[in-house]
Amino acid sequence: MRLLVAGVGLLSAIAILEPAVAAEMVAKPRRERAVERPAPQPQRAAPTQTANWTGGQLGGSNGVSSVNNSFVDPGSYICPFGSSFGSNCFETPFSFSQNNKVSYTIGPFVGYRVQLGNWVVGLEGDWSWKNAETSFNQSSSAQHLVVSSSSSFTRNEQFSGSVKQKSDSSIRARLGTLVTPWSLLYVTGGVAFAEISGLFAYSGVLCPGAPSAVSACLTPGSIATATTAVTWNDTRVGSTVGAGWETELWAGWKARAEYRYTDFGSYTKTFGLATTCTGSSSPSSSCTNSPSSSVSIGLREAFHTFRVGLAIDLP
Repeated sequence: MRLLVAGVGLLSAIAILEPAVAAEMVAKPRRERAVERPAPQPQRAAPTQTANWTGGQLGGSNGVSSVNNSFVDPGSYICPFGSSFGSNCFETPFSFSQNNKVSYTIGPFVGYRVQLGNWVVGLEGDWSWKNAETSFNQSSSAQHLVVSSSSSFTRNEQFSGSVKQKSDSSIRARLGTLVTPWSLLYVTGGVAFAEISGLFAYSGVLCPGAPSAVSACLTPGSIATATTAVTWNDTRVGSTVGAGWETELWAGWKARAEYRYTDFGSYTKTFGLATTCTGSSSPSSSCTNSPSSSVSIGLREAFHTFRVGLAIDLP
């Protein structure tokens, strides 16, 4: 009997204590082991894009060049005896110019530049080929020259002239500012050189009588002739100025666009003029009186050029 009572008491105690123990287990969960996480690393700044603006450069360019060739002949004429130059015998004007024609141009360039902060300075040389030619032919026929009431003459003249710019080159300084780390805006200027060639031919013929009495005033039967035929090939020195923009396409390669004005100034070339009296039956009073003994040609060359180019950086 006592054993039964003790068993019932033990079961009652377990029933009373079981909820309290469960509540305590819910209130105090079992601790879990903390997971160690690595500390965050500081972010690195993205690299800044730059370009190399110090060192040598080798490239080529091509574009268009205007043609400005001016040619004036103020010294070719032949006058009959007894006339007065500027009064009753005048020089025939012969001149031409070309300002609206363009020529293709192409050539290499080489240079060296140094970056000083946001500025870039350098020295550059270039050479360009082109074929910029201007020419003109003129005939002045059956001019009536009246020396006196009883003496008149007919004069025929032929003119031919040509000027050609064959190539040009320059040695220039460059000064630029970086508008971005890989783009350069610059100005340039220096000394320029050009190969300029030309030709001139003149033929003047005097015949006695008015044009109505002369069927053809040609060298056979004329009383006097004046002729010259000359060619030349010069190297001219002038100046050039301009501006441009250059940018890096990819590492070590740069593209550019450039405008320049080049001027070789005005100058004069003088050549001899051969004058001959023909026809043994012509009296001396009918022969030439005051022909020019030389030909003076006034020339002027200048041009505008726009180029685009590509260059590689040198070590």
